Amino acid sequence: MILIKKIQEEDLQTIKKVLDNDGIIIYPTDTVYGIGCNCYSEKALKKLFSFKNRPLNKPINVLTNSYEKIKKVTKNISSKEEELIKKYLPGDMTIILEKDDNIPDLLTANLNTIGVRIPNNDISLKILEYYEHPLATTSVNLSGESPGIEVEDFYEEFKDKVDIIIDGGRSPIGTPSTIVKVENNTIKILREGNLKVE
Repeated sequence: MILIKKIQEEDLQTIKKVLDNDGIIIYPTDTVYGIGCNCYSEKALKKLFSFKNRPLNKPINVLTNSYEKIKKVTKNISSKEEELIKKYLPGDMTIILEKDDNIPDLLTANLNTIGVRIPNNDISLKILEYYEHPLATTSVNLSGESPGIEVEDFYEEFKDKVDIIIDGGRSPIGTPSTIVKVENNTIKILREGNLKVE
């Protein structure tokens, strides 16, 4: 396991190599620390579910850095959904959209939707911009436990499981994102987080 304290260009290359080879990384976001992998790698996704003891019927969301990359993993984005993305992202809102056909069913628990978010955090945005694919990302914790907001919260539990941990200090928000879905042009709040969607 590699621990990175201050991210440099060569670290981004190492991270890319790990992700391309079905590896798992832990990295800071604006909400809580995320544990993530290439969203197209079924081998990595299986590890992700296993490491967290996460039930396979609980989908995992993806993080990326731009609206263009959101469109790579989704389809049929409505004008209302686009409006929400452009108003609240980057930020602590996850929006549920129709998934593209190239997304593994394992990631979305066989649902035809996928949760996407652009985090408002310099380190995660550097990684997500450098890496060509969105990252399947969930909070760093065993399923059902509190999510990690600093490296000390999860280091002992995960240090022998993952390939890289990036230490970005304490997460500024400390609570998971608000999850929203647009149905019949109406916004539904599926999980209330720090962000209040008007």
